Amino acid sequence: MKRALFACFLAMMAPSVAWADQASAIAAVRGQPRVVDVSADNQGNMFVLVKAENITWNQYAAYLCKVVAPHQARIFNIRIIELTKAIRTQPAAKWDRLGNAACAN
Repeated sequence: MKRALFACFLAMMAPSVAWADQASAIAAVRGQPRVVDVSADNQGNMFVLVKAENITWNQYAAYLCKVVAPHQARIFNIRIIELTKAIRTQPAAKWDRLGNAACAN
């Protein structure tokens, strides 16, 4: 009986831990230079809104993968989006990307 209760407790706590990890990863990315806003979806994509500059955005996205890695937030892809291209009426997956990186966990 105690094992079943403990297993049930762990199953209930798992989603809240994942959300907390994701929230801390989002906060860490928001604190980085050039970042205006950050959002994440349920598929493991993190969308980072930035102002357009002439830098290598794919390398910056790879750097952000290293920023989120310690948080264990189940972020699999970083998508760099120019602030003016983020049309809130469209799904985030359809926004034009400046850069992209796959975060290997």
